[in-house]
Amino acid sequence: MESFKQIENNNVDLISNNDPLDKNRLLIEDLWESVLREECPEDQAERLIQLKELSYSKQIDSDSSKTFKNEIVDIVNSMDLAESIAAARAFSLYFQLVNILEQRVEEDRYIQSFTNKNVQKSPDNLDPFAPALARQNAPVTFRELFYRLRKLNVPPGKLEALLQEMDIRLVFTAHPTEIVRHTIRHKQTRVANLLKKIQVEQFLTKEEKNSLKTQLKEEVRLWWRTDELHQFKPSVLDEVDYALHYFQQVLFNAMPQLRGRIAEALTENYPDVQMPSESFCNFGSWVGSDRDGNPSVTPEITWRTACYQRQLMLERYINATSNLRDQLSVSMQWSQVSSSLLESLETDRVKFPEIYEARATRYRSEPYRLKLSYILEKLRLTQERNNLLANSGWKFDLEGEMDNKNIDKVENLYYKSVNEFTYDLELIKNSLISTDLTCEAVDTLLTQVHIFGFSLASLDIRQESTRHSDAIQELTNYLDLSVPYDQMSEEEKIKWLVDELNTKRPLIPSDFSWTKTTEETFSVFKMVKRLQQEFGSRICHSYVISMSHSASDLLEVLLLAKEMGILDQNSQNSKLLVVPLFETVEDLKRAPEVMEKLFKLDFYRSLLPKVGESFKPLQELMLGYSDSNKDSGFVSSNWEIHRAQIALQNLASRNDILLRLFHGRGGSVGRGGGPAYQAILAQPSGTLKGRIKITEQGEVLASKYSLPELALYNLETVTTAVIQNSLVNNRLDATPEWNQIMSRLAETSRSHYRKLVHENPDLLNFFQEVTPIEEISKLQISSRPARRKKGAKDLSSLRAIPWVFGWTQSRFLLPSWFGVGTALSSELNSDPQQIELFRVLHQRWPFFRMLISKVEMTLSKVDLEVARYYVDTLGSKENKDSFDVIFGVISKEYNLTKSLILQITGKNKLLESDKDLKSSVSLRNKTIIPLGFLQVSLLRRLRDQTRQPPVSECFIDKEESRRAYSRSELLRGALLTINGIAAGMRNTG
Repeated sequence: MESFKQIENNNVDLISNNDPLDKNRLLIEDLWESVLREECPEDQAERLIQLKELSYSKQIDSDSSKTFKNEIVDIVNSMDLAESIAAARAFSLYFQLVNILEQRVEEDRYIQSFTNKNVQKSPDNLDPFAPALARQNAPVTFRELFYRLRKLNVPPGKLEALLQEMDIRLVFTAHPTEIVRHTIRHKQTRVANLLKKIQVEQFLTKEEKNSLKTQLKEEVRLWWRTDELHQFKPSVLDEVDYALHYFQQVLFNAMPQLRGRIAEALTENYPDVQMPSESFCNFGSWVGSDRDGNPSVTPEITWRTACYQRQLMLERYINATSNLRDQLSVSMQWSQVSSSLLESLETDRVKFPEIYEARATRYRSEPYRLKLSYILEKLRLTQERNNLLANSGWKFDLEGEMDNKNIDKVENLYYKSVNEFTYDLELIKNSLISTDLTCEAVDTLLTQVHIFGFSLASLDIRQESTRHSDAIQELTNYLDLSVPYDQMSEEEKIKWLVDELNTKRPLIPSDFSWTKTTEETFSVFKMVKRLQQEFGSRICHSYVISMSHSASDLLEVLLLAKEMGILDQNSQNSKLLVVPLFETVEDLKRAPEVMEKLFKLDFYRSLLPKVGESFKPLQELMLGYSDSNKDSGFVSSNWEIHRAQIALQNLASRNDILLRLFHGRGGSVGRGGGPAYQAILAQPSGTLKGRIKITEQGEVLASKYSLPELALYNLETVTTAVIQNSLVNNRLDATPEWNQIMSRLAETSRSHYRKLVHENPDLLNFFQEVTPIEEISKLQISSRPARRKKGAKDLSSLRAIPWVFGWTQSRFLLPSWFGVGTALSSELNSDPQQIELFRVLHQRWPFFRMLISKVEMTLSKVDLEVARYYVDTLGSKENKDSFDVIFGVISKEYNLTKSLILQITGKNKLLESDKDLKSSVSLRNKTIIPLGFLQVSLLRRLRDQTRQPPVSECFIDKEESRRAYSRSELLRGALLTINGIAAGMRNTG
């Protein structure tokens, strides 16, 4: 592989399609070094390059590990602040370039797997040693999955029934994990596109290739001179813009391609099976609507978010319709046109005389162009009205604040619903078909309209349960009940709530002055009603209740919905699906009992939406990974979620209710993250039935959706996993002995985890001193505060995201593995022969294999030598003894866990069975070491600065003037190292 310097002087391709990451790495490293030499002073650039070479040239587990790390520490400690900042920026840039390269490699692999059709030609080409689909671990494409299902004699009718019911929902969120600025994301995309152009264009001239190489270096140099850190704390609407970027740039065009790929695969393997609906995979969003702990998400913000989403869709549709008008130049002199289309033109002529006068002469014999001109005008008027609504706010029709004259002219001419737009497009499509014509652009646009509508993504409302009970309490105080609401038992609350739900009289007076929080709680429901009136129920039909503990938590929301007119008890129709979020281990255990109480209420059952051909009621339930892990540790959290799914599905089946499970997965393993394909396969057999809803956390959006083929890969593998899990049951989840073992493992692991995290009085001080948690809270990366309670410093108030973030930065990654070794060891101490059973579980049980693989991957990223340096350097002297004890406990558990994981997998080293992942992690583990030491150095200086006046630093040149660095400068340097380590670890929290 030629270096960047060599490439500059030779007419060769930069990247070979078949080169793995390690070979392509030289390209990135030479580009990085070239930029540093041009942007930094010569001696500084050489020192930074020396740091990287020093860290990469040594093996972490070699005998010389301590020596070379000491050399790195010496270099780091010799740097002044300016050079430290340059080093932090340089390594951050390096890792982000590596991330781009990995995405390109992943994209290429997917393209190759998609284009390789040999597996379809003959049964002989099916690898006889490939694992059975029930034990499949590596992601598969539609083509391979349908081929293998056919070989397994899965009946076409069974597959078709599943496809018709399939409902996959991906919900974008904006939790405090998006550490990279949007500006930098744009630059990363441009770099990726330049690499792709150089790679795939085989017939470029020498001048064209040199021009692309020059652009690549120029883009990285511009990137170097761009501030990586947010200049200000992003607003909620900024976060909306960040999330919607992926729809605009990638997903809008990717979704029709996804449908095309499933169609092609079905044609090859199941030609008689009907395609799933256009919207079998659709999107939701919490960005702008998740108000749990975020006071910045007001009803006005949610309204503006909905208007903004519709604005983006209308812009897309206007552009696509304009292109169609250019394309569909069919003349009536040479082609027939359907009578229904001609009739619609007459109707439009009456409604839009100005358009007719302007376009009729030009398009008098081109009916499609004339029809599309009318469509464009309707879209424009819809856009005009949307802008008026966005500027006027959600209350305009309730308080008469808007001048209705402004919209009189468009009142009957704009598209009142997406169905009207769809109808016009269908007229065009059917007319073309009736004359034996097709138009792919029309089909593509119709698919996009079915998936995205005018709303783009559904906005889920999320709020914490006590906000509703507090509002009900204030209301009942006003009503002066004989027994105050907060003194009622759970059964009494249920009875009172159900009685009020069945009462026709209003409960909430219209002229009473409520407290600010209660008034806002009521306003959310009023805003939702207005949203649904304007946008249709599709824009906002789910209300997620975080920290759901009891049946009354759901009934309280339904009562408020009824009072605001979203629920009609006469017709037993609710336009709001109430979704409980069970987060803690105790709530997960209690979830079946809570839902059983609700399912026994005829009134509640009647309000559930009816779906599918069976027209059965549907209940959506959300399972939280973050808080259960923070509360009880990795094994306990995953096992209780697994058990809850089985119990809830059995309960739903007994009550003839369909279930859609909503998985609140984070980006990191400690919060439910990891490869989506394996996670879906690990769900209990029989619980999906083609339906799943998953959060896509802010930090993983770029890695999944920044490039078109990467987005398609993610969407395709999520879909194949759902199909595979739903059709190919392993029935292993019901094995009593295995369940008993897992229950014991979960309990032992939970006990050991809680003993350290919740019962050790020194742990909180340890976490605050030896991780950058306080500095993380100062990053301008989210509109939501890091703690649930302002000013609180206790562990319970800290959100799960910064909890995981802090442990990741300091290379402990403790939430993702601590307690696993002790739990496994406990079982083996009682019966050493159980190691063979664990190996069987790892081979055959998807859930256990997923558990072990996540722990193995996390352990491979842990670096206790670096972590020890954090403890020794940042820990206070008065806490040294207690901190040494804590580190000893962590170190012992790490070594025990690693040893037992290797015994179970039968490998000598971690990740031995996944060469690509091992290569990636190894590269990062080595090269990230200087950043860790840099971070410690800057954190130490920063924290010293808080205890005394600004300290001047002594430069190597004694004659150079001494300079005192401000706290803000030191904080900036520390935050840059946080940015770099996040890029190197490929996740934050």
